[in-house]
Amino acid sequence: MVNAMCLLAACVLVTGCTDDAADQAPASPGPATSSVEQSSPPLRPSPVASVHSEGRTRVLEYGDLVVRATPESGGVRTEIEVANTYERNATYSVKISIADGKGWTAYNQFWLQDVPSGETGRDEAVIGSKDMGPIPQVPKIYIDDFNPIVDQK
Repeated sequence: MVNAMCLLAACVLVTGCTDDAADQAPASPGPATSSVEQSSPPLRPSPVASVHSEGRTRVLEYGDLVVRATPESGGVRTEIEVANTYERNATYSVKISIADGKGWTAYNQFWLQDVPSGETGRDEAVIGSKDMGPIPQVPKIYIDDFNPIVDQK
């Protein structure tokens, strides 16, 4: 039983959100915080990942999170949007990996602070570089970590 649970946990950690894995949403652990001012949001049902293309851009939708990955000459432009559907301000820690499925993998940690209730936080970065090898033309998007922290006040 313990071996089966470890195997299941390992599968969840390595499953990415691509066309062939869009039906399997990775689990995200709740945030760890010791602050009295912040706490974990109430548990919600796990969203289902959806992946599609908009021209050269790959788009992953996962609940309140939308990730866009567009290949460029110097890396993969990665844009994230998180809609704050909580009743209070929220801060989001989001780690995204971009890969080609053949060994090229790069990641970025995004930190969206104090997103007001009912609004959308956005950020973008160019992930990876051509020094790592050919830029993926059909990037695979992985959500490695997605943790909302909701204000208590």
